[in-house]
Amino acid sequence: MSIAWNQIETVMFDMDGTLLDLAFDNFFWREALPQAWADQNNHPIEQAAQTLQPQFQQEEGSLNWYSLSFWSQTLGMDLATLKHRHKDRIALRAGVHDTLQALQQAGKTLWLVTNAHPLVLDIKLEKTHLAGYFSEVICSHEIGFAKEQAEFWTSMQTQYDFVPESSLLIDDSEPVLHAANAFGLHVQGIRQPDSLLPPRFNLHYPAVDHLTDLLKNL
Repeated sequence: MSIAWNQIETVMFDMDGTLLDLAFDNFFWREALPQAWADQNNHPIEQAAQTLQPQFQQEEGSLNWYSLSFWSQTLGMDLATLKHRHKDRIALRAGVHDTLQALQQAGKTLWLVTNAHPLVLDIKLEKTHLAGYFSEVICSHEIGFAKEQAEFWTSMQTQYDFVPESSLLIDDSEPVLHAANAFGLHVQGIRQPDSLLPPRFNLHYPAVDHLTDLLKNL
């Protein structure tokens, strides 16, 4: 589905799974963190998965789920250091620079709107050098709600000047897209946020395989 670009003034990009390959985050939470927890607590890796997974599921979709500080305190681990240790795995998805440059040249206002914890955001922006594309970098931890929550969009609009009807959100999370769409934004999904996993089909919102596919009719 092509985007009615003549109606769009502000383009909001998610970071993880949209601009960055979600393979890094999936590796971190599914492999690196359980292994580090097992090593620290002298437990087999199988016990780490059994212990951590219920805790993760309990917080999924909340601001705590994305908080490095919350999990560092909960698990008694220094997750910022662990993130730094594996930061070489952080990678851009294909077409990121071409897409952002084309949208800038077309006069669109670009925002980065992310659930990433500020510590993680700093690590990833330092690694990828993406910050210069965006006139606003908005972190849900500063807003006080996760993007999946309706309150995020209400609160963000009181702090930042944007018109939902002329704004487009590009995000790999369908719960986030649903919340943004309900608030009045145009939305676009990502079919394959993790390059190591198969593309997703039967999604509820229009989705692209490659970021440059967004530029049709720009």
